[in-house]
Amino acid sequence: MPSQQIDMELMTPLMENPGGGQEEEDSEGDQDPDLLPVRHQELGNSHQGITFTQALIHLLKGNIGTGLLGLPLAVRNAGVIVGPLCLVLMGVVCVHCMHILVHCSHHLCERLKRPPMGYSDTVAFSMEHSSYQCFRKSARFGRHLVNFFLVLTQLGFCSAYFVFLAENIKQVVEGYQGVNITLADESLSFANTSMVPALVPLPTMVPSEPWALDLRLYMLFFLPFLILLVFMKDLKNMAVLSLLANVCMAVSVIIIFQYITTDFGDLQRLPLTSPLAKFPFFFGTAIFAFEGIGVVLPLENQMKEPKRFPMALNIGMGITIVLYVVLATLGYLHFGDDIKGSITLNLPHNAWTNQMVKILYSFGVFVSFAIQFFVPAEIMIPPVQARLRESWRTPCEMILRGLLVCLTFSFAVLIPRLDLVISLVGAVSSSALALVFPPLVELITFSDRPLKPAMLVKDLLIAVVGFIGFLAGTYVTLAEIISPEEPPEVIREAAQKLTVAAATAVAGALRMSEELGGTTPTAAVTLG
Repeated sequence: MPSQQIDMELMTPLMENPGGGQEEEDSEGDQDPDLLPVRHQELGNSHQGITFTQALIHLLKGNIGTGLLGLPLAVRNAGVIVGPLCLVLMGVVCVHCMHILVHCSHHLCERLKRPPMGYSDTVAFSMEHSSYQCFRKSARFGRHLVNFFLVLTQLGFCSAYFVFLAENIKQVVEGYQGVNITLADESLSFANTSMVPALVPLPTMVPSEPWALDLRLYMLFFLPFLILLVFMKDLKNMAVLSLLANVCMAVSVIIIFQYITTDFGDLQRLPLTSPLAKFPFFFGTAIFAFEGIGVVLPLENQMKEPKRFPMALNIGMGITIVLYVVLATLGYLHFGDDIKGSITLNLPHNAWTNQMVKILYSFGVFVSFAIQFFVPAEIMIPPVQARLRESWRTPCEMILRGLLVCLTFSFAVLIPRLDLVISLVGAVSSSALALVFPPLVELITFSDRPLKPAMLVKDLLIAVVGFIGFLAGTYVTLAEIISPEEPPEVIREAAQKLTVAAATAVAGALRMSEELGGTTPTAAVTLG
């Protein structure tokens, strides 16, 4: 149980200084002690610090969610060979960006003599103490920008959870009805052929059709329950539910692996590469899966031995990448081009274990909704409460929490396709947090010293590719939402041009690095 309570507390450091109006000059004595980052020295002498094993478990839990189940579709959009290779490359780059964030945070803490920082603090203080005046003036904007993308990402996850819950429970209900109808049909056939003489005609008896409800009605069914769930403001009270959710999701993944390894299908029927116009869908879905960059600094800040965190990060993310690649590849090989937005949606209804997978994983996602919702609620609600009288603060908080859940519900209703929601959230917000911001923060943090050509090219390359992925992924996903049947020719051409631009940027950066320093950026993109 203590481990689960620590897991709940890890979410709090994501919202350092939610108001964003105070800068470095504020003394720690003027701030709420509960909102201050925890010092490594305090954790080292306290039972509250997490161990190496706990940090490893939290890293795995922070990255394994609904995005994992959508990766087989990502491989379909890239090809059975290109998909896994690009998934490994993207994972390595994302881990490198996590290391960049940790390194910059350490450097700023030592340089400014400050306690450990979170994501938005690291960005704000790197800009405030940059050698360029334009960055110093924009430090407060940098903090708000990171908080904006954190809110956008977490609310996007919640919208994806709405669609996931509705699609899976809809399949469970209709599958159960289908089994009952089949049994009723067999019973009627037996009665017509075995229990009545052949010369006596009987009226035709047809079982009723399945009770097919619109997917949005299932979302509406979950809405009041999720609103009640997010009214639990203290995540420590959800420790038991969180433990049960983790167990349910782990059991579901094991059953999924057991099912997809029974038949790998014919490799020759699948394309080795997919058209370039589909690659942005791969990018959005894949970057959505690497959703753990927001918990990297809070985890490192709460470790008893923070010096061991890089090793925990390498091991945890290494396991995550292997799990991603194996499930994505085997899932695509098993189901082929029929793969859906979540691999659970491809599991047939004829086995109770398949139905159990959908129910168990849905329960895990249901509980995870409140955990993901905690971040945007703690960023957006306190500034509003500060403007109100004490007697109005609690009712206002409840109303705002309900309205935020309704906002995620509305987004899910507008885009009731899990694959498109995942791709859009990944392309718009996850790409910025995971790929664009970290390398730029490194360049700004160390702008007071001569930059090595390899590091300069490497950081610019990652940021540019992330930004192009943001543009291409957002563009093609919105085009698919607007015109799902057949996107216009101009959309396909634009997607191909953006993808080619990303490849050209990579090739150009490699040549530039060789000319400047003789070291390719890929050599610098390591797990450490």
